[in-house]
Amino acid sequence: MKKLIIIRHCKSSWLDPSLSDYERPLNKRGRNDGYKMSNELSKKIKHVDLLISSSSKRTKLTSNIFIDKININEIEYRDDFYHSSSENIISILEKINNSFKSVIIIGHNPGFTDLVNKLTNINLFNLPTTGVVIVNLNIKNWDQILTKNTGYEISWIKFPKELKL
Repeated sequence: MKKLIIIRHCKSSWLDPSLSDYERPLNKRGRNDGYKMSNELSKKIKHVDLLISSSSKRTKLTSNIFIDKININEIEYRDDFYHSSSENIISILEKINNSFKSVIIIGHNPGFTDLVNKLTNINLFNLPTTGVVIVNLNIKNWDQILTKNTGYEISWIKFPKELKL
């Protein structure tokens, strides 16, 4: 069994209009949500084999927040994860070394919401910033991810709003 942890980047700042979308950092709410969500996730998962993140500034900063809480063996920052479609994300996942049992991916919408909807039985309208979805993939090899392209079990789903009660 493989475990895929899907995390949308934390809320980004729009304070500096001269920055490109790629270069936008996190805002205060994004950092706060990141700390809260990484804390919650670290109660569920202590170790992950691989983290794959978009190479944008906000996804790298989001990655750092989660890296501080979870032991991660290997980290990849990929330009082709920046605003990637779910199809492209799946093609990247299919090439992961099969020795990796658990993988965190950090990136952007709409690809991440679409990915959750393609792999599971839920129909998520929007994976919010810093939203986390853990999907149990009942496959032995990553290249089998689409052999059963719907209905994978979600073992945990949490959004920052739920922690503000």
